[in-house]
Amino acid sequence: MDNTIIAALIGAIGGLIGAWIGGVISRKASIEAVESSNKNAINIMQRQEFFSASSKFKSAILYELSGFYPIDQNWNENDFPRIYESIPKISSAATEFRYFVTRKTEFDRTVSAYNKYCRETTYESIAAYTMFPSMKKERDIGKREEFKNIVEHLLSFADEK
Repeated sequence: MDNTIIAALIGAIGGLIGAWIGGVISRKASIEAVESSNKNAINIMQRQEFFSASSKFKSAILYELSGFYPIDQNWNENDFPRIYESIPKISSAATEFRYFVTRKTEFDRTVSAYNKYCRETTYESIAAYTMFPSMKKERDIGKREEFKNIVEHLLSFADEK
C-alpha cells in the first residue's frame, strides 16, 4: 500500500472519529443547556406562584383585619367580634398558602396562636390592661401588642423567598 493511501485512510478515520466525538460533546452540551433552561424556567414559575400566593395571603389578612391591624387606633367594642369572626377566613387563607411555606411547623403554630388569641381574648381584657397600668408586669406586653406580633409573624411567612 502506498503511503499516500495510508495517510488518506488515517486522515479519513481520524476525521470520522473527530466528527463523532464532536457530535457526542455537542449533543451532551445541548442536553445540559436544555435541562438548565428547563430548571430555570421551573424556578421562575415556582417563584411567580409563590409571589402570587403570598400576595393573596397578605391581602386576605389585611382585608379581614382592617381597623385592627396595623394597630393605629383604639379598638371599638362593637367591632371586636370581627376578630373572632376572622378565624375561618384567616385559616382558609393560611391553608391555601401553606403549600408554599418552607417552615410548615412554625407556620402551623402561628396560625394556631392566632386562632387561640381570637377565641380567648375579650374586649374587656384589652380595655382593662389599657386602663389599669398596675396590671402590667415587667416584660409584659399588652393584648394588642400580642395581636400585632402574631399577625406580623403570619405575614412574615409571605416574605420568605
